[in-house]
Amino acid sequence: METVLFDLGGVLVDWDPRHLYRKIFTDTAEMEYFLSEVCHPHWNFLHDKAALEFETSIPEQQHRHPKYHDQIAAWRDRWPEMMAGSIMGTERLLEELKGKNTVRLYALTNWSHQTWPHAQEKFAFLKNFEGILVSGQEKLAKPDPRIFELTASRFGLDPKTTLFIDDSEKNIQQAREMGFATHWFRDPIRLRKDLMERGVL
Repeated sequence: METVLFDLGGVLVDWDPRHLYRKIFTDTAEMEYFLSEVCHPHWNFLHDKAALEFETSIPEQQHRHPKYHDQIAAWRDRWPEMMAGSIMGTERLLEELKGKNTVRLYALTNWSHQTWPHAQEKFAFLKNFEGILVSGQEKLAKPDPRIFELTASRFGLDPKTTLFIDDSEKNIQQAREMGFATHWFRDPIRLRKDLMERGVL
């Protein structure tokens, strides 16, 4: 392998809206309803690829769900509280790879361009990447094959010699179909084992 291409959320960043909404809701079932039916995963995904932006999406959801007016506003106003921190085991692996300096390091993330500055402020480890492609800045998101093509083109990556790490099975399947080596991330221990077996670490 010549390159390791990391996903961020769920691999290096412990992002989960529940980190915020457990502070807001006292009823877990109601919180889960809110996160599945109001500020739901597809709604978040549309922000990740800049198909929605907070200036219009927040008022629209508040109009649809007036009962949750304040909770919807918190998605924008308290968004940084959804990040509990880094996934330490993976961050250590990234630091080790950077220290060895034997592979190129890049990141490909589904992340809203409106919230990306919060990550840049919080996570110093992002400096270890030669480049980061952010879906919201490109108006494309994984698993769209075009974002993989754009990443390879922009950073000069050969899929055959690039290991792509992601916690989403759909993203892994798409990358594999496009010729990337892949690791479906579950935890840092299994990732370390795979990196060692591949001779990367």
